[in-house]
Amino acid sequence: QMLSIRVVKKLVKKKLMSHPDRYKHTLGVVKMAKILAKKYNVSKYNTTIAALLHDYCKYDNYKQIEKKLSEEDCIECQKYRVLYHSYGAANFYFQLGGKNLDIYNAIRNHVFGRLNMTRLEEIILISDYTEFNRTYKSCIECREILLKGNLNLAIFESTKFVIDYLLKDNVTPHHLQYEILNYYEGLCKKWI
Repeated sequence: QMLSIRVVKKLVKKKLMSHPDRYKHTLGVVKMAKILAKKYNVSKYNTTIAALLHDYCKYDNYKQIEKKLSEEDCIECQKYRVLYHSYGAANFYFQLGGKNLDIYNAIRNHVFGRLNMTRLEEIILISDYTEFNRTYKSCIECREILLKGNLNLAIFESTKFVIDYLLKDNVTPHHLQYEILNYYEGLCKKWI
């Protein structure tokens, strides 16, 4: 039994009603993700569900999210608070009755990815960064790279920018962010 896109969209709209910009962002991620799903031959259904739910828990109370996380995940989230919403939203997908591990992982890992991502995970990660409502210079540049057909380079550039931004703010990036940067740099040698 697959979740209905219409039902999920209604849930997301209701949840994010008090944050219209976040809802607009979510729809932007859906739009970009669908473009990429078509280009890279990934299930439009899986892409839409993951994109709709990726920020579902963005404004939830951390303590509430922790109730549904493993001890290991709680420790990780306490160190990197930006992960609370993605881990929470991934769990919510399972709560709804979703059973697709690829969708779960795409929601869970959309903040900065992981090594050996599936194409769906890559699509949700980069759609979050490059959707058309995002207007920062780096997002526009990454979007251009992406729409020219270079997914790996777009992921490399976005990861590099986020790490630089964190360092400027005196925030220590997650070790995975460096691993992802190095991995995609290896894939992009000829373009960098």
